[in-house]
This record gives sequence, C-alpha cells and structure tokens, in this order.
Amino acid sequence: MTTNPTEDGPFEAETVERTAIEDYTFKLVEFSRPPSKGGNTRAQHRHAIKVQGIWYSWLALGAQKWAFVNDEVSFSWRWDKTRQYRNLVPESFQGWDKTGNLVNRGLRDTKAKLRTAPTRPPGSRSEWGE
Repeated sequence: MTTNPTEDGPFEAETVERTAIEDYTFKLVEFSRPPSKGGNTRAQHRHAIKVQGIWYSWLALGAQKWAFVNDEVSFSWRWDKTRQYRNLVPESFQGWDKTGNLVNRGLRDTKAKLRTAPTRPPGSRSEWGE
C-alpha cells in the first residue's frame, strides 16, 4: 500500500481486500437524548474496526454494528490531513457473514442537521435521576 498526497493535503484512497476483522467499537459523538425525546438511534457515532492490527474509523448514524467479529470485510480508506487516523470510506464498505453471504448491516443513512445542544433537564428536580 502506498499513499500519494496531492497539493491540497488529502490522500488517495487505498483498499483493504476481503479479510476478517479483529475488533469493533463505537462511541456516541452527538449529545445524548433520552428515549422519550427520540433516543440515540439516529445520532452520529464514531465506528472503528481493527483489521490486521490496524484501526480504521468512520462516522455513521446509530450504534448498530456494520460487521461482526466473525465477518469478513472489504473497504477503501484515506489518511486524515495529519496522517494520524485512517478514515474508512463508508460507501465502499462491504461485509460477508461467516457463511460467505454478502450482508448489509448498520444504519447507512445520513441526516442534514446534527444535534447542537444538550437535552434540558426535566422541570421537576425529583425527575433528574441523580
């Protein structure tokens, strides 16, 4: 694998061919919402997978996994501008289950507006749940 920087700083996409994943994590990026306000189903999360000892990450809606540990995946990725993080290109992600069938897991949608403010506490102090 070789990277080729352009004048602006972004790097050309590289590919990881069909290979097994070792680990999968995700973390909520936007402000959390209680279930009564719609929950975090469509909130933006940072997903990350470990393939051959290297972590690749991307932003996606929801906490649903795109692949499980027994799955094999194939995808393209790019370096960020600082060359610290490998950013997976979500449109290129493909996964195969343990029987070899192509699967399409996770919430692969986008939304126009992200959450910009935290949820206000309830009016009654007894409902704060401290």
